[in-house]
Amino acid sequence: MAESKVLTRTHTALSASNLGFDYKVTWYLLYCTLFGGFLHFTAGYDIGVAGGLFSKKSFLARFYPNFQGRSESPYCQYTSSDLAIYSFLIYPPAIISTFLCAWWIRRFGRPTAIAVCGIFNIIGAVVQITAHSSSILLLGRAICGFGEGFGMFVYNIYLAEIAPAQLRGKIVGSSVIWSAFGVTMGQLTNYLVKQRTDGWQIAISMIIPAASLLIFNSLFMVDTPSSLVMRGKKDAARRSLQKYRGVENVEAELDSIELACLNKPSVKESFGLVIRKKQYWPPVIINLVAYTLLNWTGNTAIVYYGPQIFSLLGFGANVALWNSTLVGGAKILGVFIGMWLLDRRMTRRTLLAWGGILQTVFLVTVAIIFATSVPNEKAAQVSKGIAAAILVFIILYEISFMGGQHVGTLGLAAEVCPIEVRPAVYPLSTFSFFGQSIALSYSFTFQLCAMTWGTFLFMASFAVMLFFWAVYFQPETHHVPIDQVKIIIAAHPIWKRFYPAEDVEQATRTLEGAGSSPAASKAASELELKRSSSDEDVPLPAPSVRW
Repeated sequence: MAESKVLTRTHTALSASNLGFDYKVTWYLLYCTLFGGFLHFTAGYDIGVAGGLFSKKSFLARFYPNFQGRSESPYCQYTSSDLAIYSFLIYPPAIISTFLCAWWIRRFGRPTAIAVCGIFNIIGAVVQITAHSSSILLLGRAICGFGEGFGMFVYNIYLAEIAPAQLRGKIVGSSVIWSAFGVTMGQLTNYLVKQRTDGWQIAISMIIPAASLLIFNSLFMVDTPSSLVMRGKKDAARRSLQKYRGVENVEAELDSIELACLNKPSVKESFGLVIRKKQYWPPVIINLVAYTLLNWTGNTAIVYYGPQIFSLLGFGANVALWNSTLVGGAKILGVFIGMWLLDRRMTRRTLLAWGGILQTVFLVTVAIIFATSVPNEKAAQVSKGIAAAILVFIILYEISFMGGQHVGTLGLAAEVCPIEVRPAVYPLSTFSFFGQSIALSYSFTFQLCAMTWGTFLFMASFAVMLFFWAVYFQPETHHVPIDQVKIIIAAHPIWKRFYPAEDVEQATRTLEGAGSSPAASKAASELELKRSSSDEDVPLPAPSVRW
């Protein structure tokens, strides 16, 4: 396979196949991948439905009878605090529940957190569809936010830990299919029930069967090997690994997991490591940047406010909802393209870099069309040709976002965290993501009103940042087992500055094919545990690599 040396350097010495990690693709692995990623469906469906509720007269009449946007410009007709508050209110509870989920999964395992996500979503949906005031409606949305936080936190960990390293990018990224499908189904439901007075209730209530399916299927999911090892259940972890891998001989991978789990601090100790030890800063930075760029390249805003964007082009409410549904379909297509490219034609960094390039091109094109063809005046109209062109380029943007950035980011974010700091890094990343989502979902209509077509250039600037981040800062984790990724980061030309010189030297030697014996690997892990509990800088011998 021909690959660019700049973008796609891989690390064959640390590949799972070289380390003796065998696997078969089994029906059980596919089943757990399917419903582990299904957490994303409920989140996507909520986004798809929420974006269209404010185009329903029966919804507005019941909860916001005085709703009206600013009408002096087509860019400002949906600028409203009511719309913004309903959109962002799902995120503050999600932030709180991520920290609760971090505590929960360490005591009760990953599958139980999936069930909790479903329970919160059912309760929240019931409260919303039975509400008779805006305050009760917002309470129901906040309850759904708790489910969103549990789901956002656990799905990444669960899928990354059950996936064979050779398929991890595809398995973790496959959850994006459910996200795109959820958005599309939410928008399609809005369109199908647009004429009914109880249409908004039907649209919200459809999350209940999806959440029920989550709860039911979580009963048949075995906890992950890493989770069981961390809770002192090695025999159960062996059985779990055998079930997920489809082979009997899993000792090499189980030993690697066990060595990694020697450093299993409490949540408090995990935060202490992140604060005190510089070598844990790169995973934090990588996760924070990945999720920051995921937010600000503009996808969330376009999905939430797609009907409003198409309405300002002169489309009626029904056509605007249908156009948003087409955009949702483009998201699904983009995911399948990204899944096909990932690990077969491109590595993760390559996928991210191309995602950045294509998003920049399409967003800048949309900005130019808006600037030259959409008058900034009351009741502005554009030709059908211009409106169709904008729709086409937004669809192309969605394909490049989902297939490049979203698929690539989810695979990478699940890989770069050493097990000893995951209890700290995942909550911090999720806190950052949801915090920025609050700012974005609240401010977008105001930003669109103030910046008009410049809003799309603002999004494009983050797509440019994504390209440069992928080329110069993102470590390549192509086919590398999770517990070995820290070696890749320690040898990275930028991130190695955060590591002790001994670690950098050993990581470099390992990537060049030196390696270490199993005994030395275990000693390394035990010494790493000593370092984690000490403020002194103890030199770290060979990383735990099995040859």
